[in-house]
Amino acid sequence: MKKFFALLKVSVKSMLLSSVSNSRGRGRKKAATGVGAIVLIAFLGLYMSGLYSTMLMQVLSPVHMEVLVFVFMGMAALVGGLLFTAFAVKGVVFGGKDNDLLLSMPVSATALMASRVTAIYFENLLFSVFVLGPAGAVCAFMTQSGVGHSVLFWVRLVVAVLALPLLDTALSVLFGALVAFLSARVSKGVLGQNIVMALYLVAVFWFAFNLSGMIEGLAANAAGVKESLSWAAPILWMADGIMGDWVKLLLFVLCCAVPFALVVFGLGRVYRKAVTAFAARSARSDYKLSAQSASGQKKALLLMECKRLFGIPMYFWNSCLGLIMLVAAGVAALVMQHDLRGFMAMVGDALPVMPLAALVMGFCLSMCVIAAPSISLEGKYLWILREAPVDEKSLLRLKTGFQLLFSVPCTLAAGVCLTIALELSAADGAVLLLAMLLFDLGHAAFGMLVGLAFPKLDAVNETVVVKQSLAVFLGMLVPMAALGLCALLYWLGGMVSAWAALALPLALLALCAAACVLILAKKGPAMLRAL
Repeated sequence: MKKFFALLKVSVKSMLLSSVSNSRGRGRKKAATGVGAIVLIAFLGLYMSGLYSTMLMQVLSPVHMEVLVFVFMGMAALVGGLLFTAFAVKGVVFGGKDNDLLLSMPVSATALMASRVTAIYFENLLFSVFVLGPAGAVCAFMTQSGVGHSVLFWVRLVVAVLALPLLDTALSVLFGALVAFLSARVSKGVLGQNIVMALYLVAVFWFAFNLSGMIEGLAANAAGVKESLSWAAPILWMADGIMGDWVKLLLFVLCCAVPFALVVFGLGRVYRKAVTAFAARSARSDYKLSAQSASGQKKALLLMECKRLFGIPMYFWNSCLGLIMLVAAGVAALVMQHDLRGFMAMVGDALPVMPLAALVMGFCLSMCVIAAPSISLEGKYLWILREAPVDEKSLLRLKTGFQLLFSVPCTLAAGVCLTIALELSAADGAVLLLAMLLFDLGHAAFGMLVGLAFPKLDAVNETVVVKQSLAVFLGMLVPMAALGLCALLYWLGGMVSAWAALALPLALLALCAAACVLILAKKGPAMLRAL
């Protein structure tokens, strides 16, 4: 048991924490990175659960169908957990660089498999707590039938929260094993992963755009909706169990625990063979001699960045999801412009339209973190890039510009769509685009700076760099904080004049962009040489 907990400690650190190259302040930086990953997962769970649980309770509470809140939030926790961990399983469970070392130790392969799967369970548990917990609080606060007013309700809810991640983890490990198999056996495995993620996002966007109609349908026929969800029997058992049916709660716990145990002990028996086969297959290289066309240095480096971005699904979807959301929001606003204008006319001057559009665009753009993990993704092969006949300034300029190559076109497209949909004046539209382009420039330069300041060249896999590194966390959080400061300056400037309300946020964005670009140009090459 002592060996298992030691392995579990290593696996949890690999899943939630990240080490850094510098020895000074190592513990503080690791702790900050782990806290950052936890905060991000908690924020997403709280936001989604708080918003949609409240919307659902407003409709379901009058008809005493609060059980459907737990059905939908349970599905959200299950699908969200799969999104967070399914692709991470490939790297954490089957693709760890320390597999050879750990498998050579006097511990069974099943114990190693169990420790790594348990680390995945902890991340799913974290998301489950922050999805089902707020749903229970909303039900207890808004109910008209006394749901949540007894201690046993919270006991059953805790049991459900602990059990659901077991099923989530089992599905994630099976899906991750399939992804690892395809990546090792099929040359187009990356394409398959991207297609799966694209289909998932299409389903999420469809759900978001049709949510209001679904809620209206719930109000008219809540009982019928529950009957139509018989295909999701375990989730229905969980919801009924939370509401008071102990037999169904026990069935749900067994439905979660049995697959988890089968996955751990079943895959544990072949874990050594699977890891060896995946590693041997991925290490194989077939070389073909052929003529190579001449190409410039910048073109070759740009092609290398493109191959990395589109060749690592975890990198692409985590870094470009904000841009996809930005373009989708612009197109949706253009398609539903009549409804949007009606809403704006209803709220009147209570909400300033152009600043609100800028905040939405800025929030999506802040999630674009292509530059921040760029240096760390070079890993132990950074020296090869450093030996190339390219000076440090050109290399940093290209890596920073690579993010702008994606963010600027998406910003222009979404800005034009929102300007048309919201009927903004030419001046307001120009200010919106100018502010967002300044944000793009500052964000890209800042991302490269934090990537140089908090490098992670010894990551176990790309997943740790993209999902848990301190550079990525700061690359999203600090720009979001800057947006909040811009909103505060707009409010303060509005007390003086309309001109000051626009000038102050623009001045802040311009100052931040100029400072980041200047610091990167002056200090960046030396920081890169120090690595």
